[in-house]
Amino acid sequence: MKFRAAALAMIALAGCEDETPTGAGLYAAYCAGCHGADARGGAAVSDGVIAPDLTILAKTHGGTFPEAYVMSTIDGYAREQTHGVMPIFGKLLETPLETWVDPDGVPTPTPRALLLLNEYLSGQQES
Repeated sequence: MKFRAAALAMIALAGCEDETPTGAGLYAAYCAGCHGADARGGAAVSDGVIAPDLTILAKTHGGTFPEAYVMSTIDGYAREQTHGVMPIFGKLLETPLETWVDPDGVPTPTPRALLLLNEYLSGQQES
């Protein structure tokens, strides 16, 4: 009887868990409103500022997807240089931390949602 009660409790709790986020899902929820569903930008977001085309980031950075630049733009740590009219994402960045190794080989604790968005955008680059 105790086993049955425990099993039923586990099933009930499983239904309460959030779905695992995906980069595509996070992009659709947080980015597509300005950058478009296809990530090609074009929407006027503020005072004539146009959301940039995110599919050419690698092309405009010497053929290499600029992971650190993208993540610092999203998280706002380099706000003066990159954030501009980007919204502050708050809760998005409060996701569990994972270790990302930067281009210099330095392990960096990074919010999982930020890594998922970065990975998704990397996959959207023009070839």
